[in-house]
Amino acid sequence: MATQTLLTYEQYRDLPELEGVNRELDEGRVIEIPHASFLHGAVQFMAAHLLKAHLEETGADFCISQNTSFLLAPDIERAPDVCLLRRSALETMYKVRGVLRGCPDLVVEVISESDSASDVDRKIEQYLRAGAIAVWALYPQTRHVLHRRQSGETSLLTSGQFLEEPELFPGLKILVDRIFAV
Repeated sequence: MATQTLLTYEQYRDLPELEGVNRELDEGRVIEIPHASFLHGAVQFMAAHLLKAHLEETGADFCISQNTSFLLAPDIERAPDVCLLRRSALETMYKVRGVLRGCPDLVVEVISESDSASDVDRKIEQYLRAGAIAVWALYPQTRHVLHRRQSGETSLLTSGQFLEEPELFPGLKILVDRIFAV
């Protein structure tokens, strides 16, 4: 069995950029992420669109972004597909080499066919440990959502059910089918 060399955050940030490849750092391991498929991008856009509409309708004091990198721990950098965080948190977040140190309040990850279950679970746990209130894992192929909360609550939502986030966004109700209507 080959051993893998773990990188420090500084070594990771000094790696040369590769065209067509995004990277994340997972406890010292470099994860190379190919460009998203059309379906992945469409579901990502729809989730961001529906969340943005709710923010505009309610005036909730949150910022929304896509593919923004966060330094979750000294050796973990992740870039969620969609994220929301309080404006006050964004204004005070320390930046490390252009990357925000901390974690968004809500993380939305679109799960690709190439993602393993263990890698998805690991990523979700990293977000929750770093302070995310909730993580939504969207599965376009099977059209379901795994909803994990910092409180430990976990739910699997399918067609006809609603995603809600009352702690962060009172009144938010997104029909699961709408997220996958691409």
